Amino acid sequence: MKLFFLGWTRFVVALLVLQVGLAGWGAVSDGGDRVMRFIAHVGNGGMLIFWLMLSIVFALIARSGWRTVLLTALSAFMILMQGGFAYGFGTDGASGGVGIALHALNGLGILVVQVVVARRAKQAVDAKRALRAEGSEVPA
Repeated sequence: MKLFFLGWTRFVVALLVLQVGLAGWGAVSDGGDRVMRFIAHVGNGGMLIFWLMLSIVFALIARSGWRTVLLTALSAFMILMQGGFAYGFGTDGASGGVGIALHALNGLGILVVQVVVARRAKQAVDAKRALRAEGSEVPA
């Protein structure tokens, strides 16, 4: 299960990188294309909420350690805050700019936290492989 969780976290990191790319793609376009590109960004964000909620369950099943579980839960909480940052401050004026800035910074924070989770998952898999290799050696 640790190996599955490692693959899962890498998949979530890839989705987060795609999310940043979709945001940038929408930000540099004009007209109707801009709306359609941001729809892709919002749709992927909705899927990320689902994937990160499942990540908490998988982190628990994989027995990846409490710190990893808490970091995964933090990522899920941070992604739930994204909607509040994007829409809670309004879209016009200075408060809209602050909301979008917080939305972008929080998104990058989620990516950083998930990279840390992926590294911790990799360390857990490596430790399990080392124990397995150590146990399979025949004493001379």
